[in-house]
Amino acid sequence: MTHAHDHHDSCTPDLDRDLVVTGARPAGESPGHDRRRPQTPPPPPPPAAPVVEVTPLSLETEVIARSSQVPVVVLLGSSVDPRTSTLRRELENRAHAARLRWILGVVDADRFPQVVGAFRPAALPSVVVVAGGTGVGTWTTADGEVDCGEWAGEVVATVAGRLEGLPEDAPVDGGREATVGGSVVTDPRLREAAELVGRGEAEAALALYDRMLAEYTDPAAVGALRRARAAVAVLARTRDMDRSAVLSAVADARRGRQEEPGTDGTGGTVDSVLRAADVLVLLDRPVEAVQLLSGSLVHAADVESIRPRLLEMLHLLDPGHPAVSEARRTLAAAVF
Repeated sequence: MTHAHDHHDSCTPDLDRDLVVTGARPAGESPGHDRRRPQTPPPPPPPAAPVVEVTPLSLETEVIARSSQVPVVVLLGSSVDPRTSTLRRELENRAHAARLRWILGVVDADRFPQVVGAFRPAALPSVVVVAGGTGVGTWTTADGEVDCGEWAGEVVATVAGRLEGLPEDAPVDGGREATVGGSVVTDPRLREAAELVGRGEAEAALALYDRMLAEYTDPAAVGALRRARAAVAVLARTRDMDRSAVLSAVADARRGRQEEPGTDGTGGTVDSVLRAADVLVLLDRPVEAVQLLSGSLVHAADVESIRPRLLEMLHLLDPGHPAVSEARRTLAAAVF
């Protein structure tokens, strides 16, 4: 199969078509049509960031226009699909390491199907590299023998030299960076851990994080490492979940205490609560995960199964977040 490396017209973004599909331009209106005179000046470009969420309103600026400067790797997929979540984490790690040599654009197929339709993917999840407003390659899960991250890196390296690059005075949103005492963490094992996660070896990445945690003493570094480890631990536990299992776990989380109390005091088993919390984190809803575990801890018969998971997930939130303070009060009450 050569799909991951070949150019496909059906996957090629077309600016005029995309603007009509996403509602930014009425159907039948010519590209040069001037609906209002005098024309207002175009808005300033948004700050360049390693990872952007693509919506119907941002498709033109964040993907089509931006790709004239640097390649944009577009991930199309459902937020409740574990395969999409795994791809997103791998590509996010690579995008941050690339330091704006290319940009990752993420399209939520459930929220913005019209944007996904503009790319006409053969399947979901799919990854499309866009350069100069044109799709130059597509990867899908059918290309499983080809590592997506490595493939994207090869395509980006091939086309980046043809583009003008970001202007020197372009506003930049640097995104996330782990810090140690105010400086960026440069431990090469962080990249190694990210690559392990990308290859599906989350357990090996966890072991690597544990070795680093045993060595670092700086509170900032320890906090960053614990946060990363907690996120990878969720990936390790949810690796084998299919879409139906994810949706079932979300239903468990939503049901909460609406049913008769079970072994966790919330209408379900302790295992179902732990699974639901993992899926909430997988869906980028860590606050809800912490609140679910904290609420379950109040009535749970098996406190020792929920307590360590709650402590782990607290690392995913800012220490000053109200959910953290409430969880710590609940933990203290449960212990004493």
